[in-house]
Parts: sequence; C-alpha cells; structure tokens
Amino acid sequence: MTISLAHLADTDHRFTRKANDLRVRVLELEDADERGHLLVFGDIADGCLVRIHSRCLYGEVLGSDDCDCGPELDVALDRIQAARSGILVYLEQEGRGAGLIAKARGYRHSELCRTDSFTSYRELGYPVDARTYAVAAHALLGLGLRSVTLLTNNPAKAEALQDAGLTVVVAPLITPVRSERARAYLEAKRVQRGHILPSAGLPWLAIPEPPALPISRSVRPLPSRGFVAVSTIAMLLVVLAVVGQAGIAAVGALVAVAVASGRALRNRPDVVQAVTAVPATLFPLPPLQPRNDQTIQAPEEALDHC
Repeated sequence: MTISLAHLADTDHRFTRKANDLRVRVLELEDADERGHLLVFGDIADGCLVRIHSRCLYGEVLGSDDCDCGPELDVALDRIQAARSGILVYLEQEGRGAGLIAKARGYRHSELCRTDSFTSYRELGYPVDARTYAVAAHALLGLGLRSVTLLTNNPAKAEALQDAGLTVVVAPLITPVRSERARAYLEAKRVQRGHILPSAGLPWLAIPEPPALPISRSVRPLPSRGFVAVSTIAMLLVVLAVVGQAGIAAVGALVAVAVASGRALRNRPDVVQAVTAVPATLFPLPPLQPRNDQTIQAPEEALDHC
C-alpha cells in the first residue's frame, strides 16, 4: 500500500492546540482486524515522531485518573508540536480491543474480586489484549517511511513495526501517576504485558550499575585505633581466662563490647540521628480485623465469579 500525501491535500487544514498552530492531514485506516485514522502533522521524514494510540474514552474524554492513556496522548502531542512534525495513528481499540462494555465489566470484576484488569479479562473470558498494529505499520510504510521514533512505553508496538521492516527508535513517555489505582494499573502492565515504565532518570531501559572496582592487593588499609584497642583487650581477656580468671574475663568482655559500641556510635552521629528519628509509621500496627458482626462480604453474585 502506497500513500501519496498529495492525495490527502483535501484534508489539509490548520490545527491549533495550546496556542500553537500546525498543519495536519488525515487518512482513514481500516483492514480486517483494525480501523482508525492516521494524522500527519507538518512535513514528515524518516525518523519522525510517531505515536500509535488506542482509543480510551475514560482517559481522553472523561479525564479519568485511573489510567495513563490521556496523559500519554497529551505528552505525545506536545512533543509532535514541539518538533513541528510527526504522526498520530489513532486506532479504535477501546478496552485493549475488547470494547467499552468488556472494559466496564472488567472494572467491576476487578473491584469485586480484587484483581488487576488483565486477570479480570482472563476470568471473564476476554483476551487480555486483542490489539494488533499491522495496519499502523503498513500505513507508515505506505507513506514512504523506513525509520521512525516511536513514542511509547509498550514493547509490543515497537516489535510490530520492526517485524514489518521499519527501523524503530523508542522514545518513552514520562507521565505523572495521578492515583493509586493508576499506579496499580501501571504495575499490572509491567508484570502482565512487559511494559517498561520509565522515570525521568531511567528512560526505557534501566542503566546497569557499573562493576565494582577491584581492590588492589598491594595496598592494604591500616587498622583503626579502635580495632587495635579492642584487639588488645581481647588478647588480655584470653590470658585471664587461661590463668583461671574466667569471671573477670567475662566482665571485661562486656565492658569491651560496651566501649567499642559507644565509640562506633560516637564516630557516626548520622546513625544515631537516623535511629532516633525513625517515624512510627515505619512500624505500623497490624490492621484491625472486623468483629464477627461486622464482617464485610462481597455480594453473592460477585463471589460466584471470583
């Protein structure tokens, strides 16, 4: 499939967002598996920014804090506008391809059974992720592109474009986590689908820690004064024990330990401060258990499905 941008001229228009203007052209996408639209911003070339985005009514229209779909799309468009060119492939893949009703049922199941949405889909009989990205890859190739910078945290999207013959450079989307429910969803995506969750410091791939430097055998540190003192006391106590003064040796050992500990803490005021400043929240009390007459139970209909 070859797509000539000249054929999209009848859709060319100005797009204004956040007080910035950019020209955009629109192409409809549809095959046996997926449908959606491709939006071309500005003048594109190899290596341009590309965002493949699945529709999410809750996140994009309703402003839900329970997922990162809306923030990801917003950040992707910010970057395309800043670059003055790029492509948005918007696919009708609500609910990871299962639809809005399945998504709503998955949310309900997750609430009642305390499971993540992937597990809920599986237990409800839905595919955990029914999305494909072949139509997006073929459209990008049809535009004459051979390489793209893909705005994503989902390795499946990058793999789909690479399998189609495109060279892909992944650019992560760093977005704020807006709720604990969203945080749990991001963790579920990492565990269940292999998503890489970037941070400002470690985007996309974690940077391995540098190997520890080898210790030179030719340079040995001198023992500290505390070590010398404790070693001397220990030798003295051994002599006392040998000559039959075991009681005196035991008392001396206790005194030596106390002196050594005090010296160590006196040389480390940061440790003393850290110990005395430990908040009580680090050692929370166990949660209260409901009494027999206050036991909380899910509805019977819910328990049948969990």
